[in-house]
Amino acid sequence: MSKRLSLLRSFRWPLSFATTLCILAGLLPMMAHQSAAQAVPASTWPYGDTTQAEQPLVGQRLGTDLTLNQGVNSISAENESFDRFNLGFEASGGVETNFFGTQTDKKTVGYGEFSAQAGLLFQTERTRYFVMYMPQYNVFPQYSEVNNFAQRFYQSLTHVITVHTGVAWDVTAARYLSLNQFLPQNLGIGGVGIVVPTVGQQLRQDSYQISNVATTINYRYLMSTRMTFTGALTSGFFLYIPADVAASKSRFSQRFVASGADLRLEYQLTPRNLVGGELTPIYIDGLRPGGHEIAEIVQATYQRQLTPTLSARVGAGPLFIQVSSPVFGSAQDTSYAVSALLSRQIRQSQFSLAYNRAFVVNLLSPSIVSNHVSFSTYMPLRSHWILVGTATYTNSSANRGLGSAKLYGGTAQISYQAASKVQIFARYSLLSQNFDRESSLQAYGFTRNQIGGGIRFALGNSTTRGGVQ
Repeated sequence: MSKRLSLLRSFRWPLSFATTLCILAGLLPMMAHQSAAQAVPASTWPYGDTTQAEQPLVGQRLGTDLTLNQGVNSISAENESFDRFNLGFEASGGVETNFFGTQTDKKTVGYGEFSAQAGLLFQTERTRYFVMYMPQYNVFPQYSEVNNFAQRFYQSLTHVITVHTGVAWDVTAARYLSLNQFLPQNLGIGGVGIVVPTVGQQLRQDSYQISNVATTINYRYLMSTRMTFTGALTSGFFLYIPADVAASKSRFSQRFVASGADLRLEYQLTPRNLVGGELTPIYIDGLRPGGHEIAEIVQATYQRQLTPTLSARVGAGPLFIQVSSPVFGSAQDTSYAVSALLSRQIRQSQFSLAYNRAFVVNLLSPSIVSNHVSFSTYMPLRSHWILVGTATYTNSSANRGLGSAKLYGGTAQISYQAASKVQIFARYSLLSQNFDRESSLQAYGFTRNQIGGGIRFALGNSTTRGGVQ
């Protein structure tokens, strides 16, 4: 209890700073009331400074602000926009390498996937609501005992309250077997990422049922023609339990909650240049095993509108970490935070490339501060071809005697629009998680590939192809 109180006391200063920042957010509009009436309408958010002809179609966005369960299917579903509803079915199959996840018995097996996509889109002048549910049944003919049912859920809501204010609410959730994970989990809070590796040796009999849910609420206040305040609250819950019920008593499970806030003030120096400050406190509470981790990040930020559709943003500042663990005791560390984002979003080509300092979280040991890169794209090629891809890479050097970790994965999909409601696609996925043997984490390493293809049918509205009418 005393350790927890000590950590919470160390958390007071960012909360005090956050309170001050919120007060400033209320006072600054009065200081700039003479220009507030000329503020850019909040309805232009979140697309940025692009012309009407270049903005994405209704429903076209590069996923939500939450990328925890993001994959090519979710990116495709949002960009292949529909008017009101979409109901699709997909059947695919192929081969998966290193099925046992070992360094010796790298067995290749066949697989089959049968999934559905159900989505709704509600759009008014001030509100946009997008929701999608994706159930999927995975079949391994050679090892039917690990056939499994997976589910994923996405929601995105944006609403313009007034000409100066807007809110956004995103939710993502999933439940699946670790054998089917091809993109390491990453929960972004501000300019910091929380990377969650899959526990266990990845053997067929050592798989884990993974459940997670995360949500973020974002509030944006256009205070004047030059000043903007943005506040976001993000929280995620992670649960790992052994898929083999008989082994659940002898092997560990893991449960923890990660929460944080991101408060940002930005000032527009010129039509293309913005400067600002950002405060991001994060708290990770281990439910099983026990443990607590606190981080405070303060960054100075700069954003440049390179072209009407391409923008770049960088941030840097100090990073303070406090850790409390029943095994490792308490520790404090001072490091640095760096974030960078390059994004482009128009009808015919959309992509996002981001870098930040991140935490690799496993509450059996303190967090490892790491470098994290993420990428996603949706790119129609000519009139009938669509390329979709998403990838992440996390690399950490030895830190506090814990060794190093390297986690990366991604999926690339090329689709051919055979008809207005039919797509034929080929897909390649990769997942690799490696911890060196000096680490106090359970030492393991494996790389798995998945190669296959299939067909997708849309029973709702006909999909568009990235703005190609």
